[in-house]
Amino acid sequence: MTTITERVAAGAAFLDANDPEWWREDVDRAIDLETLAMADGHACILGQRCPLELQDYDREPYVSFGRRLSGLAAGGGYSIDMWGRPLGFACNHDIGLADLGCEWDALTAEWKRVITERRSA
Repeated sequence: MTTITERVAAGAAFLDANDPEWWREDVDRAIDLETLAMADGHACILGQRCPLELQDYDREPYVSFGRRLSGLAAGGGYSIDMWGRPLGFACNHDIGLADLGCEWDALTAEWKRVITERRSA
């Protein structure tokens, strides 16, 4: 079992390779740290970078960004629960239900830490 820090580092490396400026605050669809919440599909890292309203199969932003990211990560078409856990995008559902909230909070805190550190450098 990997730690949350390791999982988020893996997710950041994935984003670095596929969405190099994902962490910057001066890019289109910049991540808002005030609203970042990994348990919320609209306010999580991927939800903020590729909002659902852009996920229109006939429009280029979704095809080139959202589908590419999810397709690259999923590899075999698995759900975000499968590919998102090791990348720090989803909660580890193997833990008890009572601990899910704590894990989501810890994921959010670690993503905020990573982004804040990068923005400060």
